Amino acid sequence: MPHLKTILLLIGMLFCICAPAQAKALSVDDVRFGVHPEKIRMVLDLSEVSDYRVFTMDKPYRLIVDLTSFEWRAGKVARPAQSGVRDIREGPLQPGVSRIVFDMDRPISVSTAFVIPRQGQTPDRLVIDYRHVSAQTFRVDKEKIHGTLRASDIYRNQNLATANPPRNDESAPPLPKAKPEKKPDKGTNKTGGKKKIVVIDPGHGGVDPGAVGVDNIYEKHVVLALGKSLKAQLEETGRYRVLMTREKDVFVKLADRVKFARDNNADLFVSIHADTIHKPNVSGTSVYTLSKEASDAQTAKLAEKENKADLIAGIDLSVEDEQVVNILFDFARTETMNESKFFANTLVRNMKEDGVKLLENPSRHAGFAVLKAPDVPSILIEAGFMSNKKEARLLNKPEHREKIARAIRKGIDAFFEHVQHYENN
Repeated sequence: MPHLKTILLLIGMLFCICAPAQAKALSVDDVRFGVHPEKIRMVLDLSEVSDYRVFTMDKPYRLIVDLTSFEWRAGKVARPAQSGVRDIREGPLQPGVSRIVFDMDRPISVSTAFVIPRQGQTPDRLVIDYRHVSAQTFRVDKEKIHGTLRASDIYRNQNLATANPPRNDESAPPLPKAKPEKKPDKGTNKTGGKKKIVVIDPGHGGVDPGAVGVDNIYEKHVVLALGKSLKAQLEETGRYRVLMTREKDVFVKLADRVKFARDNNADLFVSIHADTIHKPNVSGTSVYTLSKEASDAQTAKLAEKENKADLIAGIDLSVEDEQVVNILFDFARTETMNESKFFANTLVRNMKEDGVKLLENPSRHAGFAVLKAPDVPSILIEAGFMSNKKEARLLNKPEHREKIARAIRKGIDAFFEHVQHYENN
């Protein structure tokens, strides 16, 4: 049987052959450098104004410039020794986007990047100012992304497994979140604006009971009831369109939960669970966001356990996650992850104010598969511990679930108020 990677490579090649050719109205006509005492200025002459994205990478050190698909007309570029540029490469990155890679001989930091529109005989220009820095400064600054480039609808909507992923040595923070096309029938809120779409994801279900607490209280029942309480409170505000990945006791694959949020153009994804641990005295609510590195050993074990929940239904996610899901979902965007972290911090603050008992260090992060939608801010809430007798019984009471749901609803309100303020300014 052919190796999975070979199959994916063949699918990607077939996509390239069959996909319609992208029009390349843009061209890069020249690249030149100016060396100054405090900076090096790179100027790219363009045939027209383009959205762009500029950032740095290491191992080896590189300066990356992404533009809409272009034709390279710059020819051989003069590279002053002081510029630190060893080599220049360019080519298509994904449908609608091309990349220029400047191999550097030392670490740099980009100070600014901006476009200057055409003036008389002077063409449109992309200007990038950078400076040589220490390796330590580079590590601090390399997460910064300059520019306005957004993913095109064709890239956002296509199956990511058949897209042409960048070569491993050119992988990078994916494109910032594109504004999704909103469905016309989304509805309006009380102020006449578009309702935000919130997807609530009660964990486990069906053949997968999740954690089992005292008195045979099942996690799958508790989190479904909590999800329904949150849905009712959000809908009561008139500000949201609320969807649930499951509204009854059924099993839903982790990947399908993520797909459901993306297919419905969700503005926010909230997954609800209840944890269990070998220490029966531990209790409290915690909030998790996506990260490749877990915040602590306990969180790492929790993520591993949740990510293997599909094993109960015969789907070995430990294999699928390594070979396929990473390809599908490792495009988690910097912007989306930052929004998720902001929401998690906002939620924790509101829970504290509403008297919800919190776990020590309640804002945590790990590689939860269910949080890997690349364009939907996502969090996972562990409402409490089924392994704690008192907390399991509390979670089984409607009034306690309503208290938690109210705090979550306030956190969601505060998050979208912040988003609205940011968009208006």
